[in-house]
Amino acid sequence: MKKCSLWLEKILPPPRGNFMIRADLDKGYRRFSRGLSLILTILVLVPMTIIAIVSNYQQVTIFILCALVAVLVVFQLSEAITDHLREAGLKREQFLARAEQPNKLASIGRLAAGVAHEINNPLAIINQQAGLIQDIQEMSPDFPHKDMVEESLAGIQNGVQRCKVITHRLLGFAHQTKVEMEKVDINALLYEAVDFLAEEASYNQIGMEFILDEDIRRPRSDHGELLQIFLNIIANAIDALAEGGGSSGRITLSSKQVGTETVRICIADNGPGMTTEVQKHIFDPFFTTKETGRGTGLGLSIVYGLIRKLGGTVNVVSEVGKGTEFEIDLPVHQEEE
Repeated sequence: MKKCSLWLEKILPPPRGNFMIRADLDKGYRRFSRGLSLILTILVLVPMTIIAIVSNYQQVTIFILCALVAVLVVFQLSEAITDHLREAGLKREQFLARAEQPNKLASIGRLAAGVAHEINNPLAIINQQAGLIQDIQEMSPDFPHKDMVEESLAGIQNGVQRCKVITHRLLGFAHQTKVEMEKVDINALLYEAVDFLAEEASYNQIGMEFILDEDIRRPRSDHGELLQIFLNIIANAIDALAEGGGSSGRITLSSKQVGTETVRICIADNGPGMTTEVQKHIFDPFFTTKETGRGTGLGLSIVYGLIRKLGGTVNVVSEVGKGTEFEIDLPVHQEEE
């Protein structure tokens, strides 16, 4: 077994970065399968040939049939062993990715918090100085272009307020690794998620439609993790609509109460949709249909993990040419009201 492992390490390509390139892995496994088939064939046929020679080639037909059957069995066995090794390698990659992901998210959170605090300091100075200028010009007599100065000051203060909202969201993202269960206003959270991606949606001429039930109950959940779930799904919908190239792209966000203990959130788009085969793998880590460099394939796998962690479920309905809908059910318990 040790010699087999060493041989496999020599046949398979060396790692590039954290993981091997998928094409190189498949090529290495094919080499291993062919080599294993050859070795097993030799190990089976050599004893059979010796037996045939010793028996003076009696019953040649039976010998040939047995040899053919043995070769077929050997090839099937080698394919099965190779498939098992390939599956084990894939599971190992997925395990390493899951182990590494919390550290990455924590690092991103610390970076986001640092950036937010660094931006907040000069923003406070800008806001203070703009307010001072506004007070001075209000106490001053009229002068040329006074209206233009007032408009410019208002623009500066509006920009500062928008930056404050963005940094506040960055700080909220930074704290997402710390789970804090609280009553969450789902409708407000959907609006917040859309605000994050409003510029990108507008650039791609994608409209947003809200069909929200104002009477739904508030589940106890984690604000930051729910926000990440909605952001990932909406971002995927925007990417799908942008790749489709249509000018009438639309994303519909809806919420409703299902029974007394479930809140359902639906995020649907009228994009190109997905085939049945793609739908089977969308929650698999590293699975992506985007071009190389445009996606990690981790977004929806993180969504699936977070929803399960929060006690909810997610269902996907998609049809090629008609769009995709993500249906998320979150629990609301009587005692949590």
